Amino acid sequence: MSNAPKISVIMPAYNAERFISKTIQSILNQSFNDFEFIIIDDGSIDDTEKIIKSFDDQRIRYIKNPKNIGLASSLNIGVKEAKGLYIARIDADDISTNDRLEKQSSFLDQNPFIGIVGSSILEIDSEDKPIRILRKPKSHILIKWSSLFSTPMYHPTIMARADILKSHHYDEHLSNSEDYELWSRLLFSTDIHFANFFEPLLNYRIYPESFTQTLNLDKRVLSAHNTIRNISHYISLSQGEKDLFVRFKQEQTISSKNLLGIFFIYLRAISGFRRKEHLGIMGTLKLYPKVFQLTWFLVKYKLKH
Repeated sequence: MSNAPKISVIMPAYNAERFISKTIQSILNQSFNDFEFIIIDDGSIDDTEKIIKSFDDQRIRYIKNPKNIGLASSLNIGVKEAKGLYIARIDADDISTNDRLEKQSSFLDQNPFIGIVGSSILEIDSEDKPIRILRKPKSHILIKWSSLFSTPMYHPTIMARADILKSHHYDEHLSNSEDYELWSRLLFSTDIHFANFFEPLLNYRIYPESFTQTLNLDKRVLSAHNTIRNISHYISLSQGEKDLFVRFKQEQTISSKNLLGIFFIYLRAISGFRRKEHLGIMGTLKLYPKVFQLTWFLVKYKLKH
């Protein structure tokens, strides 16, 4: 491996002893070898450090935070330390397919107009058993449209050109949704283009103690604010409509009338999106499936609450 590897893989870890060994092995087993693996131990108090140091591989660069400083700050440390042309992400409980780095780096090589590429995910449980495949839109314009609903990329699947992440840092004031905020910032204030692989390149672990499953409902207001800002690029929202999105993201009980109101907000957003993004008839029609998915979700939401 040269002094300047082509790819820097960044993985923060906090009290990750349960699954981190499999995660590390999934990176070390990659078919593409020209990478460095930057592991940031974010003040773990379990055996995370011991497990990391049990791997004898020159591609691993170990960084130990003296105390827990959070995911966004740890990611920024990794980005600053990265020497690669491309930066890839992974979380300490997930598993990459062994050809992930090869496929994503090749894609960026062949598509110089794309700045960030992610992929679909295969959800797995704590015993590595598959649950379901989840996908995000493939094309830039549909990724941009998807950002009006929720985060348009699966964070631990992404590979980005290093200069992008070195110029646009994660917001360290955020305790979650730091990825959604960054993608939104890049989508609406730069000309950087995004893409997603249709195939899953990551096994994404879901279990009761995982970060995704333990988000405090109050913290979901951060995700709501990202959604509100993104929609507001295309249509005006009243304060009441903004408050409705916050309640919706927090999974509060909402009347059928107000849930219908959310549906009509997105119908308005289609019109605004079509005009600002200069979409033709076929491009506009591609926006509707996301709204139809929302309709079914709103029905299930009402039945649940």
